[in-house]
Amino acid sequence: MRKLIIISLLFISISSCSLFRTKIVPYPTGLIFPLDVDTTISYQGEIIDVVQEEGSNLYLSTKDDFVYCLNVQQKKLVWSFQVEGELVSPVYLGRDYIYVYDKDTTLYCLKKDGNLNWKKEIKENITSGVRENEGIIYLGTEKGTLFALNDSQGKKLWVFRAGSSIYSTPIVSAGMIIFGSDDHYLYFLDEQGKLKDKFQAGDKIRVPALVDGNRLYFGSYDHYFYCLNLDKIKKRWRIKTGSRIGTPPIVYKKRIFFLCWNSVLYCLNKNNGSILWWQTLPSRSYYQLTLVDGKIVVTSLSSLLVCFEAKTGKRIGNYKAKQTIKSNPIWFDPFLMVNLYDYRTHQGSLVLLKKKVKVSLKPSKKSPQSIGEEIAFRASTVGFFQPQFEFFLKEKGGEEKTVQEKSETSYWVWYPEKEGTYIIRVKATDEKEEDEAKVTYIIEKKMDQDTLNFIINLIDLLIKIIGL
Repeated sequence: MRKLIIISLLFISISSCSLFRTKIVPYPTGLIFPLDVDTTISYQGEIIDVVQEEGSNLYLSTKDDFVYCLNVQQKKLVWSFQVEGELVSPVYLGRDYIYVYDKDTTLYCLKKDGNLNWKKEIKENITSGVRENEGIIYLGTEKGTLFALNDSQGKKLWVFRAGSSIYSTPIVSAGMIIFGSDDHYLYFLDEQGKLKDKFQAGDKIRVPALVDGNRLYFGSYDHYFYCLNLDKIKKRWRIKTGSRIGTPPIVYKKRIFFLCWNSVLYCLNKNNGSILWWQTLPSRSYYQLTLVDGKIVVTSLSSLLVCFEAKTGKRIGNYKAKQTIKSNPIWFDPFLMVNLYDYRTHQGSLVLLKKKVKVSLKPSKKSPQSIGEEIAFRASTVGFFQPQFEFFLKEKGGEEKTVQEKSETSYWVWYPEKEGTYIIRVKATDEKEEDEAKVTYIIEKKMDQDTLNFIINLIDLLIKIIGL
């Protein structure tokens, strides 16, 4: 019995040590603020709203009638294609092809190497986005027609007539094609284009719906946001917002997010529609939201990008661009990317932003100082995790020497022994990053007391002469 008690106590003791042992904090990854420009890839013209991504390739269209493919890993423009008409749509990605359309209602189908596969005149103004699913393309028109075409040739398979214009990009889920119309209805078609059901909202439906499991979410022009049971096409809940919904909703765990035209970002409980938090933006936005590791990244019609914690709505960071941001943000680890436009040069640019990594060095006293003075050089960092510092000293014309070995100490104290011009350098490193900073410092001979007294007396004499 005694043996058993001793073993038990020993086990509890070992367990307690494990429990209270200090955990090793992992190196921070993901989106980290502040951000700094890593690379800029330029192209001609102003982007049309949205960037599409696939692997390391980004696809976009411009108001100069070009379609571009840029590669993030290679950090360069891969190819461009110019359409014949006036481009009015962003790029839409399919399984094998890319789609855009022009003002003359011509739909272009490009291969992903930038070559034209086919083009087709729709003969009605295309007003929705283009959705491809299982080799079939769906798009809506101003006259309320939903077209279904095959992706290989653009051949018409069937059409469906809604009661009014279709601006809502069709989505495909559970064997149904779902889209909204200006006639206030959300339509549910089967794969042959036959009406299965429809749901009446209070106003126009122009933003694409979102399916999450057996629930469907969408907003209408009368400022209401809806959740439907997708199995029964029945309303679960709806909530009145401050303005009409401007962006497609996105879901993260138990939350759903969307932007309204009154420049407000909403976070709702996706189960019951209660508002968990909301945040105002610098300007109105219709750009898609981006979710990165529990963070919501938002761009608006301004030069400011902002980031919020998805759970609480706390503002995590922001980035102020030099020009107006013209697209949704895109995350490609470790880069957060946005598109800018310079109205003066008529040039667009994809800007790759990365965690800012910088060390700076500041002396405790301004240069110059005298021999024997105590001068402390303190380093401060941005973007480092548990940094270590190494300090170096070099006299002008001489060799550099290490004056403080690598350690966690971020400052070095110097008592200069002779006059001269010196360079003090610090190198900061952590597990993955490094940077250095340097300052030039002048040391002068300390003035002896006799010389100092002579100068003081001379100044007093000059004061008396001026006074007379």
